[in-house]
Amino acid sequence: MTSEQAAEALGVRLSTLYAYVSRGVIAREVSTGPEGQRVSRFRRDDVLALARARSRPRAGALPLIESEVTQLDASGRLAFRGVDVADCAAWGFERTACHVLGMSDADATWRAEAEETVPGDPAGADVVRWTVMRGAARDRERTCLEPGHCREVAVTAVAASTTALTGLRDGTVAERLARAWAPEPVDDARLAGVGRALDAALTALVDHELTASTLAARTAAGVGADPWMVLLTGLAAMSGRAQAGASRAATRALRAWIATRAVPDAPVPGFGHKVYVGPDPRVAVLLDRVADVSPDAADAADDLAVRVAREHSVHPNVDAALAALTVAADLPADAGEVVFTLARIPGLMAHALEEYPNGLRLRPRALA
Repeated sequence: MTSEQAAEALGVRLSTLYAYVSRGVIAREVSTGPEGQRVSRFRRDDVLALARARSRPRAGALPLIESEVTQLDASGRLAFRGVDVADCAAWGFERTACHVLGMSDADATWRAEAEETVPGDPAGADVVRWTVMRGAARDRERTCLEPGHCREVAVTAVAASTTALTGLRDGTVAERLARAWAPEPVDDARLAGVGRALDAALTALVDHELTASTLAARTAAGVGADPWMVLLTGLAAMSGRAQAGASRAATRALRAWIATRAVPDAPVPGFGHKVYVGPDPRVAVLLDRVADVSPDAADAADDLAVRVAREHSVHPNVDAALAALTVAADLPADAGEVVFTLARIPGLMAHALEEYPNGLRLRPRALA
């Protein structure tokens, strides 16, 4: 069967069919057409078997989850609702977040009033999680699951968290983070470069398909959790050192490389990815902006990438790019975690909006 025939038989888009291929759900055979073009073919039996499996879900089995939020391919392509991540980086974080949420730029207000001191004086990503909890307590329409309210919750969570983190109310999210983290005396030209790099990082991290935190947020949405608790569920799931906090170890590895030029033993923090067999497309987007802040830091990250690829056959991932940004701009050690946590809020809500109509379907079974 051709790609078009297979997609029609399965009742999915071509992008979804190719996503099935990249995840190993279905195999394809690639041949060369009469004009030298690559032609994909699918075994009819494989397509029909997958169609039957999709139409008759078994009790207690995780269903195949179709999503329009993010398209990624193991070969190294990432797009948000069909727009390549590099093009989204040119848009900026706020516009990309609206695009992912399926809302107009004009409907989003990214400015929040100054917040009081956070009780207990938490720092970093804990401020974001605390702000989401406070937002839930203050929202009189908290239990409303209408799309408009959910989108407003996501925008409010980002805006209020940014204000709580920086004490600043004006400017983009990236500009406020750059000003809050800038050393004294402030160099305006450097500050602008750091802001652009932070904006690229925020944009590239808006979503990454079905990560553990995204699946957690979808599971919360499946039981009808309110949008604030959906966000908190996703933020809690990403808080570990294997996701939002992974850039800390990558930063230490990059600093050690700069100091010693000794390649670390495998596994190298910031290298390798469970999805991409080649380069992570977010790395190039971010390193281009990092080079404007500090060519030396960008060169050091490139040199390390070459040596690790030669000795361990793995490529840098977005955590290595966040490490390069942290070193280049001399940001706090937890800056990468903060950026990751803030950036992912719109993506978590976009997935929740897709999951709410499905109800309780994410119920796996354990093997006794």
